[in-house]
Amino acid sequence: MSLARIASRIRKYLENLEIIDCHEHLPPESVRLSKKVDVFTLFSHYTQGDLARAGMPQEQIKNLTNPEIPLDRRWRIFAPYWEKIRWTCYSRAALLAAKKFYQADDIHGNNYQQITQRMQTMNKPGIYDLVLRKTCHIRAVLTQCGSTETESPLLKPVMPMSYPLETAESLLHPPFAPEEKIKTLDDYLKACYEYVFRVKKQGAVGLKLICQPFGHPDRRQAITFFRKIISVKGSPLPRRKTWPTYPLSHVLRDYVTEEMIRFATEKNLVVAVHTGYWGDFRSLDPLHLIPLLQRNPGTCFDIYHCGYPWVRETLMLGKGFSNVWLNFCWTHIISQKFAREALEEALDLLPTNKILAFGGDYRDPVEKVYGHLVMARENISAVLARRVYSGRMKEKDALKIARKWFLENPSSLYRLNLQH
Repeated sequence: MSLARIASRIRKYLENLEIIDCHEHLPPESVRLSKKVDVFTLFSHYTQGDLARAGMPQEQIKNLTNPEIPLDRRWRIFAPYWEKIRWTCYSRAALLAAKKFYQADDIHGNNYQQITQRMQTMNKPGIYDLVLRKTCHIRAVLTQCGSTETESPLLKPVMPMSYPLETAESLLHPPFAPEEKIKTLDDYLKACYEYVFRVKKQGAVGLKLICQPFGHPDRRQAITFFRKIISVKGSPLPRRKTWPTYPLSHVLRDYVTEEMIRFATEKNLVVAVHTGYWGDFRSLDPLHLIPLLQRNPGTCFDIYHCGYPWVRETLMLGKGFSNVWLNFCWTHIISQKFAREALEEALDLLPTNKILAFGGDYRDPVEKVYGHLVMARENISAVLARRVYSGRMKEKDALKIARKWFLENPSSLYRLNLQH
């Protein structure tokens, strides 16, 4: 049997496989329904970065999703930049979504109004069910929308772990417990613990951390720094003034982070970690996590984005630490080539229970979850087909691995109750 035929068979299997979507920012459906959607909803989120790199001014990017500006005026501004970015993976997800849901083989000057009309018709109660359950066969979505009130059992909250620590206001009135009477570091940690307990009770399955350089937690120094922040002169306490000492500011962050990880572990919550590309991504090197991994062997760490561009380093975290899982969320839309190569190497390096295959990583354009999933299926079927074609595994083994990556591994890691 040819390689193409094997890949086609595996892809067909994946098209009917129920899956877990391992990372989104999808808000409750009511938030999506409250928005005036149009064709440019498909170009919100990541494609805006491509437009900026192509030279589109930030003000014009912002105006693209402003429904008060006539659609045709926005299209005239957008059209020349669209021709520059249409071949990126970010854009491909939009094109796949437009074809699937709005019967558009392309997005161009002759059909953007028709696409908009069809989007507005479909933007009604049940759109999440149509896109996520019926079309994508998703059984659960791990979503970080900043709230446990997701309105649907389909959406499983992953809540923030990191909050500002640099001002008196942020410590005495933290966003997750603004009414607490906090005077000491222990008061603050008590509020943190109650926050973790509360969100777990409300259905959260994980806490999300941002990868940064982490030092060794020191309680004594953390107490000293906490006191310095809240004693900054001024009445009432300043809201914006920060303590300027860079190394000392990390002392409090490191200690609080360690305690939050301990609380999460106690409550059987996964610690999800953003790593890799975003903004000045030099601070997001996944190797910064090694001290945390070493000090917290009982904590389950879900490493997002396979650490891109530090892919091989991230794979080695999975090779070297039993408490690490590698999440391929977002990877298929940054580069399909990279994702395939990373999956190939992951098969060589890692136990098959350590990979999570897919997460769309979208907010408003729920339709693009489907587009991203198509790309993920292409990648995984191609990688597994090569293994079958070369004789390194049977096709039945490839299908078992695909099911692990898409469904069984995330279900097990996040302790999801998927009973219908």
